[in-house]
Order: sequence, then C-alpha cells, then structure tokens
Amino acid sequence: MSTPTTVTHETPAEQTRGTMPTVLSIHLGPTLAHAAVDSDGRIDLLALGERTAHMPVVLHVSTDGTVSVGSEAQQMSRNEPDGTIDNVVGRLLESDNLEVSGRVLTAETIIAHLLAHAYSRCVVVLDRVPDEVLVVLTAGGPEAAVYAAAAERARLGEVTLVDETRSWAAMSAHGPGDLDPDLAGALGALFWKRHGDGPPAPKPIVTREDLGVVSSEPARIPTEPSVMSIGPRSVFHEASGIDMGDRRLRPGLLVAVVVLGGLALAGWFLFPWGDATVPEPVPNPVAATTVSPIESTTSAPVTTTSTTPPVTAPTAAPAPTTVPGVLVSTTLPAAVTTTTEVPETTTTVQVTTTTTRPPLGVLTLSSAGVVTNAATGAETLLGLGDSADVVVAVLTTLMGNPGTDTGWVVDDRCLGDLVRRATFGGLEVVLGDEDATDGEPGTAATFTQWFAGGDDAPQTSLWTFDRVGVGSSVADLGEIHGDGLSISNPVDGDTAGLFSIDALGVSDGMRGVTSHISENGRVLQIWAGDGCSRWPD
Repeated sequence: MSTPTTVTHETPAEQTRGTMPTVLSIHLGPTLAHAAVDSDGRIDLLALGERTAHMPVVLHVSTDGTVSVGSEAQQMSRNEPDGTIDNVVGRLLESDNLEVSGRVLTAETIIAHLLAHAYSRCVVVLDRVPDEVLVVLTAGGPEAAVYAAAAERARLGEVTLVDETRSWAAMSAHGPGDLDPDLAGALGALFWKRHGDGPPAPKPIVTREDLGVVSSEPARIPTEPSVMSIGPRSVFHEASGIDMGDRRLRPGLLVAVVVLGGLALAGWFLFPWGDATVPEPVPNPVAATTVSPIESTTSAPVTTTSTTPPVTAPTAAPAPTTVPGVLVSTTLPAAVTTTTEVPETTTTVQVTTTTTRPPLGVLTLSSAGVVTNAATGAETLLGLGDSADVVVAVLTTLMGNPGTDTGWVVDDRCLGDLVRRATFGGLEVVLGDEDATDGEPGTAATFTQWFAGGDDAPQTSLWTFDRVGVGSSVADLGEIHGDGLSISNPVDGDTAGLFSIDALGVSDGMRGVTSHISENGRVLQIWAGDGCSRWPD
C-alpha cells in the first residue's frame, strides 16, 4: 500500500478557518461518484445530484466543445450519443487519451472535469469552501500522478490522495457496518483522516513458541483434587490439625492387647460369680440438671425432674455496644429501616433525573401549517390554504423581510399557474396562485407548503411540538410517532430514506428525508403540504 500523496497550492477563495477544519472527500467510482464532509465533529454524506446523493461518472463533449458532467451529460447524450464518455475508469485503463467529437482529451483533463464539478456542487451545499480535500484513488484506476495533476488543474485547494483500499479498511474498522458498499470510499476516507490506517485483517494469535520461548517444565496433566472427608467435615476445611499420618499397626499396641486379654480370662476363673449382687448405680443429680440450660432457647425458667431445686436459665446480659451494620441480638426486629430507605431513595432519583424539553421557537412546525408564538397567549396558526398575503405579512412582522423571495414565477415542479417561494430563516414557505388570469399575480393565492432544511433544529428552534426537526434521529421519530411513522428507501442504490408521519388522519401529515433508515440516521429535510414536489418525486 503506497503512502498517500499530498498536493498543495493556493485556495482560490478566501475563507475563515475555525478550530475544527472542514474536510471534504470525493470518490470517483467505476460508475457513480460520492462525496462526504467532516465538519464540526460530524460526518455527513453530500448530495452530488439535485435529488440523489450520487453523481453518474459520465462526461459529454458536444460538437461545439461544451463539456457536461453527471446527469447533465446523460441528458446531452440523448441528442448527441457520439459525444458521451461513460465507464471512464475502465476506458482510461485502456488508453491515457480518449477521442470524442473530434477532440482528444487526456486522462488528466477528464478527471479534472469530474472533480471540478463534484467540488463545486459540494461548495454550494456546504455554503463554504472546505479546508482540505481528500481524493480517493479508485483501485485499478489511473496512477496517482494523474489524479494529482487533475486535482491541481481543477484547483481544489489542499488535496490529499488516499488509496481506495485505505478507505475501505478505515471504514471497516471505524465506520458503521450497515451502509451501502458504494459509500465506503467517500466516507472511509474521512474515517482514515481521523483514525489513520485500519487493520487489514484480524490480528493473529501470538504463542510463546512464536516468540522463541520454550517452556522449562515438561507438560503434565494436573492431578484431580481429593474428595476424601473425615466425618461431616472435608479435609479442605480442616483446621484442628488432625494427624492423618502413619496408621500402620504398632507392635507395642499388639502386646498390650494380648496381656489385657490374658488377665481378663484369668479373672473369670479366679473370682466366684455365684449369687453376688451388683450394687445399683447412684443417680447423679448434677448430670440431670446441667442439660436443661443448654437445651433451652428461651428466657423462661426450665424445671427438671431431679430432686434439686428448679434451674432457671441465666438472665440476658445487658446489650453490648451496637456496631453499625452488625446484628447483635435475635430479639431485634427485622431491618425495617433498611427496607424503607430503598423506595425513598428510588423516588428521589426519579425526581432528580427528570429532564426539561428545549423551548419552542418563534415558529413551530405543524402538519396543518406553521404556528407562531406557540404555547403562549399569542399563539396563531398560519394554516395551509390560508391567504398568501396574510401569511407573508405575519412572518415578515415576526422574522423581518424574507431572506430570499422568487416573486410570482412559473415553476413546473409546483402546483398553480404562478408560484412564489420565500424564506424566513431556515423555513421556506410556498405560495400558489392557481389561476393567473383572474387579476394581478398573487390574487387569491394561498399557502400551499412549508419546507425546513439547513442547520439542525437545536440551533434554530425550528421544529414540531414534539421537538422533531432537522437533525433528529430516526430513533426519535419512531419513539415519538410509533405506528404513525413509515420510512423506506425509495431510490435504488441511495441510502437516503423518505419518511411520512400520519397525523391521525387529520391531514396528509409531514414528510421528510433522512440520511439513511437505520436508527442512527438523521433528518435532513422536513416539509408539509403538496405545493411543490420534493425528493424523490
């Protein structure tokens, strides 16, 4: 694996560098190109197409010398198919120069057009110039020198060339495992920038023999533990030092046994047994009275059948000094204090861990429209279908003049003869004039759609009553809306998800786009109303 090559030259645009640099990665795959950005500690996929995350790796050269890239090149190829260069990587493997429409283009020139188009699209989406650009070298594609010359010709600024295999390894080691493999090049390069090279394979197990260390003791099977016991106690718990030594029969002991046996036999013959009586044993009163105190388990007096006076169990001694955590008497009640402290502690924790939801902003999103000054006495709904003039007047009073305003124009993507689109902060409102022949433009126009994108909702406070907005996770959507949420991948090969929220049948609900449909996917766009067609329509 070769060492990454860095090509540096002056950046064409002035920019303000923050504490965390913005890193852009571009990957020209065999058929599709992708781009991703690492900004403010977060990695995101950038949309290279108007409605898709990818860009076709296609070039078109018209007869007048105009060069088109991506989707535009595909459209141009319908009229002039001879000017199309597809399968760019594969064709550049066969030759360093390609002839099309009577012109000869070098590999450097072709790649420069593709990189420049992808870079310019990313700058538009980011609304700023990245601090550093990573260009991923397609495995088996042109040499690194060709990419370096192309990047310099496209004037991408500070560029680092990264082998595709490095990106794949870093993605496998540090990135999520449920993404489309086509995205591994662009996203993996950013993980490589953060963490360095990923392990190419699982690390092998190293044994002592691998290190040249030979055991000094022969291998042997350990003996089984002993299970022998003496009475009820196991030898593993014996602490009295019982002598388990030599148990062989000693000669001295044998002689003593023989002598005693002989004396006993002689006594049998020598002493007369006849009518001799044996005296009755005298009962021992002490032995009868000493058992009761031991067997007694209560403090009541215990009476025996002997002739001696009744014996009373000893009175309880004064309670010893209480040691915290030690039970000193069997007459003490159960540990009630300990039992009652547990629920009290649990209740306290539950109260202290209660969180407060972030406040609503001046504008709050709703499936029925836009709510102003929500949760206050001045709350007002600007509903879908309301007068366009009223909606614009109220929003201008609250937010100031629109940041952008198209005026009344013709837009084939939107409903109505004339359409006006105005932005107030991160919110775009769409106004539609169904009949342009009934008077001046905008006459009887209505509010047909709102659309939110850009910065995350925690920064703009532009979200729904349930705190759903740009930046929310797919897990949040599922937790809040449950069965009312539906999400899918509508475009093959694109990880972006399209979700819709059914507001209990009151309206069409809200829809939006997420980065992908797994739980850690995040909301990129959200809208309500059908004024204009959105992705992937």
